Amino acid sequence: MEGRCVKIGILGCGTVGSAVIKALLKNRKALKEKTGIDFVVSKVCDKDIKKRCLFPSLFTSNPEDIINSSEIDIVVELIGGTTVAFDLLKSAIDNRKSVVTANKAVISEKGKELFISAEEKNVHIGFEASVAGAIPIIKTIRESFIGSNIRKIYGILNGTTNYILTEMFKNSVSFSTALSMAKNRGYAEADPSLDIKGIDTAHKISILSTLAFTRYIHWKDVYVEGIENIEPLDINFTAEFGYRIKLLAVAKREKDNLEIRVHPTLIPSKHLLSFVDGVYNAIYLEGDMFGKSLLYGEGAGGSAAGSAVVADIVDIGKKLVHNNLPYKTIISEERKLKVLPIEEVSTRYYFRFTALDRPGVLAGIATVLGRHNISIASVIQKEESPEKAVPILMLTHQAKEVSVRKAIKEINNLPFIKKPTVLLRIEE
Repeated sequence: MEGRCVKIGILGCGTVGSAVIKALLKNRKALKEKTGIDFVVSKVCDKDIKKRCLFPSLFTSNPEDIINSSEIDIVVELIGGTTVAFDLLKSAIDNRKSVVTANKAVISEKGKELFISAEEKNVHIGFEASVAGAIPIIKTIRESFIGSNIRKIYGILNGTTNYILTEMFKNSVSFSTALSMAKNRGYAEADPSLDIKGIDTAHKISILSTLAFTRYIHWKDVYVEGIENIEPLDINFTAEFGYRIKLLAVAKREKDNLEIRVHPTLIPSKHLLSFVDGVYNAIYLEGDMFGKSLLYGEGAGGSAAGSAVVADIVDIGKKLVHNNLPYKTIISEERKLKVLPIEEVSTRYYFRFTALDRPGVLAGIATVLGRHNISIASVIQKEESPEKAVPILMLTHQAKEVSVRKAIKEINNLPFIKKPTVLLRIEE
């Protein structure tokens, strides 16, 4: 780094990479006026040599030209995946270069090693764009709320699934129809598995939990369910109870116990998160000093993610110029916080039983639930038809997951139950 000039090498010229490069080139003068620092894009790399024409004077197809360059101060990884991306990030850190990434998969799976290496080499690592696009949630947790103990995080962190559930709610379409609509609008990938199965959201809540609770959370520590089995009738039935269904990331701390999970969740229709529709993201937090807070905005797309990447570059550039120390992301591992298995979690539940319309059915269900210490809060039977099975809807008070699973297994074996019971969790 020379004086107040920070030189940048960018790995990956895809949607986000191109947006970042163009923003840095276009806004170079404005950034210098705002910060007093000249942010210079020195090199860009992509394995597709056809992209040379986009940035001919800066282009290389060899990432080593960036990783090993003595001139480059910040390496920006925007290629995705975990294996190659991790190797490049680790090599850059080993070469004492600060790094920026938008890669939620690599941070949620291999971030611990990167954080430790960055600390040992006394370099910075920025990953704001890995969660919720342009929403500055990582900076908020790291800086604005640093003086608070965060107790709860609820997140709508995937625009594809939120769009699907919004269409199912507003237009009463099936899951498959809503997914096709998302693909046609470019909101869903050709293979949307990571989104609809909840894995993308699990990556993101693991990162937020790591920051909030200062204990590294691997994404595989997160309990995950997707939205593939949500049906329009459950969307409609839960609305009658005064709830919306969202794919919700939940992280809670109670003393030394952590709950971290992702699943379709009923939230009250008056809750701030219930108004987050379409492809938008939002994160709701509760802490001992700031109380309740909601961050809302665009969570995906080249410009949104590019905005967060540029913010990290500028933030790290300022720290390099002023010789600021890096953040400490993980505290001592001696501080043991236990991530509770899903079986130990307690919450409220929505059940949809499909049962023959006969006397004694509700009493039979209630008897099993009572035997497992599950208390009923509300019940609705939607139809009357002695000849066929009808839906019975039920909300419970707080119950433990292990008890609920045992009860539902027993209920599903009752002779008057004709389909597997639908179970959804509730968060208030």
